[in-house]
Amino acid sequence: MELQQIIFHIIETQIKFGGHRYGDQLPTLREASSYFLASLDTVRLAYLRLKREGYISISTCVGATVNVDYSDEEIRRHIQRYFGPRREPLLSFAQSVGLLANRVQWYALMSAAPETLDELEDLCFRQDEAPVYRMSRQLQLLYAPLGNELLLRLFWQMFLYFQGPFVSTARNGMIPGKAGGPLSEMIRLARKKDGEALWEAGQAGVLRYQAALNRFFDQNITPETVDEPVGFTWGIYKKTSQLCYSICMDLLLDIHNGVYQDGDFLPPPQQLAHEKQAGLNTVRRAIGLLNKLGAVRSLNGVGTQVLPPVDSAKNCDFEDPVIRRRLVDFLQSFHILAFSCRTCAQAALNSMSEKDILQLIQRLDQTRQSGVYENLMYVCYDTIALHSAPLVRTVYGEVTRQLFWGYPLREMHGDRPHANAYFLPYLDFLRDCLVRRDVNGFSLLLEKLHTDETACIIRYLSGLGIREAASIIIPE
Repeated sequence: MELQQIIFHIIETQIKFGGHRYGDQLPTLREASSYFLASLDTVRLAYLRLKREGYISISTCVGATVNVDYSDEEIRRHIQRYFGPRREPLLSFAQSVGLLANRVQWYALMSAAPETLDELEDLCFRQDEAPVYRMSRQLQLLYAPLGNELLLRLFWQMFLYFQGPFVSTARNGMIPGKAGGPLSEMIRLARKKDGEALWEAGQAGVLRYQAALNRFFDQNITPETVDEPVGFTWGIYKKTSQLCYSICMDLLLDIHNGVYQDGDFLPPPQQLAHEKQAGLNTVRRAIGLLNKLGAVRSLNGVGTQVLPPVDSAKNCDFEDPVIRRRLVDFLQSFHILAFSCRTCAQAALNSMSEKDILQLIQRLDQTRQSGVYENLMYVCYDTIALHSAPLVRTVYGEVTRQLFWGYPLREMHGDRPHANAYFLPYLDFLRDCLVRRDVNGFSLLLEKLHTDETACIIRYLSGLGIREAASIIIPE
């Protein structure tokens, strides 16, 4: 979501859950700008939408004031209506969110500047501000310095689904109090550079959330039977204006999976528009993007032909702004995986049956037979997504798709023999770990591979003059 949508949804939740009652003043534009690290114009857009939908009134003298008078019973129903269909998904979310977030949180705290830690700690003790506002600002302060906009958007979405609504309820059991709460203790450990104790504190924090959420549901929410529980969703390209990216990604996946091979022609645009339920111009934009990416070439009067992957780098238009932006998506997706792949791989492998392990070994053998050894990463992440909890499956499914924007970077390690020589030791050792059922060895090597690859991509894209690449902080 865009930041102004995030601000709107957080304040809307506060109003519907009773955090702001009739006649209460909302934070001023400047205060909200500080909470969300957003521009005044962004906050103003969120407030104007709240006004349009009848939640608030805005006057020059008073500012923004809550305009709806919900009774205690209406507030109770709002909370029930939100949490009732989300009981099982939220409890599942709480059990698996640490797999995605713990290492990022640990690294962000360990690498935070002293002034950032000071501001984070100050927010822990501000009893006059609603927890949701303090946590929103802490989220930005903690993760924005990592330089990954995609990761920050993911964490915002998780916050909107889980933490934001939960801490907006009066009986959540998570109010930090005068001691500052668990984050204050984690900041103290980060200052001491006590990484081991900080890791344990982060894991304890996840368990604390799980316990508080269970108590909250048991004491406040009536169990509901719903046909479709409202689970966590995260889609990068959902807007109409960005549909061409999704279509382009679908076609890249088809090329990768051999649906269209070197020299084949894609279906005509009219047929693709029908299959994808999209406009003809949208499909043509997607095909144009594939041309610029070096995956295909369009021949007048003939059609659109798939090019050999080995030629993609020389055929790619690296100066095109859209291509450069998609390459940043590729790098930021890699970065997310570098932070989380060890814990997610451990959890997935520990849940797999003997048959599942043998199938993964077989897929790695097929990768070796294919002669394109870097595909081992796609095999590993497909497997992790398949054998993980819904949250990890959702995130890994979306992030892994973004890796295909790196199509023209296949020769980053040189020609095919050199690239295979680079990936062969990883392929052999990962397979050997699976044969020996060495889950920790497999997970650590996958993390090393992915961290090293992230560093290579940063250097490559920085060499192309893509400034966003240089801002990415590599996990150690």
